[in-house]
Amino acid sequence: MQLRQSSSSVQNIWAGVLASSSVLGSLALACIFPFAAIATLLAATLPFRKAAVWMGAVWFANQLVGYLILGYPQTANSFGHGLAMGATAMATLFVAKTVLDMRSDRSFVTLGLAFVAGFAAYEALLLLAATFLGGVQNFMPSIVWMVAQNDILWFAGLAILYMVLDGTLFERIGKHANPLG
Repeated sequence: MQLRQSSSSVQNIWAGVLASSSVLGSLALACIFPFAAIATLLAATLPFRKAAVWMGAVWFANQLVGYLILGYPQTANSFGHGLAMGATAMATLFVAKTVLDMRSDRSFVTLGLAFVAGFAAYEALLLLAATFLGGVQNFMPSIVWMVAQNDILWFAGLAILYMVLDGTLFERIGKHANPLG
C-alpha cells in the first residue's frame, strides 16, 4: 500500500484542506500545531515546489491566526520564534522529501520513516533556535512527547483524509474485504 500523488484537481483540493486545517488547528492548538505531520504529507503528495509553497502558506496562516486572533505578543523575540518555526517547517519538508526520495516509494513504512525524521529535525531545529531566543524548557521529554502524540494524530487523520479524497482508501478497503482481490 502506498500514498500517491494524485491529479491536479485532487492536489488543489488537498492543499485547500491543509490550508483550512492550518487555520482551524491554529485556533484550537496554537503553539503545538503539527508542522511535521503536514510537511511530511505535503512532501508525499505534491510536487516539491507546490509542497513548499503550501508549507509556506500553512505557516503564514498559523502566524496570522496567532498574531491577529490569539494575541501573540508582538515583540522581536516572538517574531523571531515565528520565523524560526517557518524556517524549521521548510527544513522539515526538505527532510521528509529527502527520506521519501531515498527510499523511492510512498509506502506506509517509508511515510512513517519520513514523518519520524521530519519530526526529529523539526524539534531539533526548534531547540537550536530556543537556545538563542529562549524557551529551552519547552523541550522537556514530557512536552516533546505530548507534541509528538499531537503530530501523530494529525498525521494519521490527514493521511486518511487524503486517501478519501484521492479515492484510494475505499480501493484498499475493498481489496482487503474481497477474498478474491
